[in-house]
Amino acid sequence: MKKLLSCLLLVSMALSVSAQTLWRDAPMQASPAEIRALMPQARETSAAQRSVDPSALLEIPSTPIADETFSVTYHFESERLQRIHLRAQPATPERTQALLKTLRASLRASFGLPVSAPSRSVATLDTVDLLWSFRRMTVQLLMVDGKTVELIYRTNLPTRPSGL
Repeated sequence: MKKLLSCLLLVSMALSVSAQTLWRDAPMQASPAEIRALMPQARETSAAQRSVDPSALLEIPSTPIADETFSVTYHFESERLQRIHLRAQPATPERTQALLKTLRASLRASFGLPVSAPSRSVATLDTVDLLWSFRRMTVQLLMVDGKTVELIYRTNLPTRPSGL
């Protein structure tokens, strides 16, 4: 009986870790129409933004997370969601550090320890690059210029052809 309960517990934990959603329950490989239905505030990106990055089809210009305002961009390949890129520029270095601390703690609580981080000799106060990796997705927390905080959710699934 103990073995059965242990197996059930492990299976339920594995299923919860391998959930097929990215940020805010956006399904991996969803179509732009599915994302718009799920996120009514999402709108098409500008033609200028699509000319720079053709995969950036939808955006939410402003959404609050951890007391900061983030812009959110949804990236698609073959009309299937592959990446969600969140970006914030807090007003002060102190707010930037507080945001990083909050996001790091939240990601650790959700996903455990990161699988990669720069060594202490390479890391500076102006650089953060942490990565959490799973069978079906990766989550990356970045700060490269001392001002901009980025959070990137990516699928680890091959794209499926359109029309299937």
